[in-house]
Amino acid sequence: MKANIDPERDWRLATKLVRGGTKRSPFDETSEGLFMTSGYVYGSAEEAERAFKGEDQRFVYSRYANPTVEMFESRLAMLEGAALCRGTSSGMAAVFASLACQLSAGDRIVASRALFGSCHFVVSEILPKFGIDATLLDGTDLDQ
Repeated sequence: MKANIDPERDWRLATKLVRGGTKRSPFDETSEGLFMTSGYVYGSAEEAERAFKGEDQRFVYSRYANPTVEMFESRLAMLEGAALCRGTSSGMAAVFASLACQLSAGDRIVASRALFGSCHFVVSEILPKFGIDATLLDGTDLDQ
């Protein structure tokens, strides 16, 4: 998709909210299109292979990335003044991604026992499977 709207323009917030990060397909629609596809077409098996190996910069499968989510991410990054943004399908996916991208096997995470149930499950059940030690404390006891 081509970027028709310059994200570096010095727009007021109201204009950014409407126009910022907008990308147009070759059809030049008036508002961003929704791409409801899971896969993409390749001109050859070799082209598909290069795409899946990451040698060609393009969409390969919508669970990894797609034009609709890419536009959302670029708009949110622009509005927040961030270098980039990652969209997730749920809040728990965001929680897991934010922890998993910072932790490695052998690391230790310390958290309160009074976590939201799904967060508690991620910290106490999922992360230890990756070799990350989880220590749960009484969050009201500052000596712990």
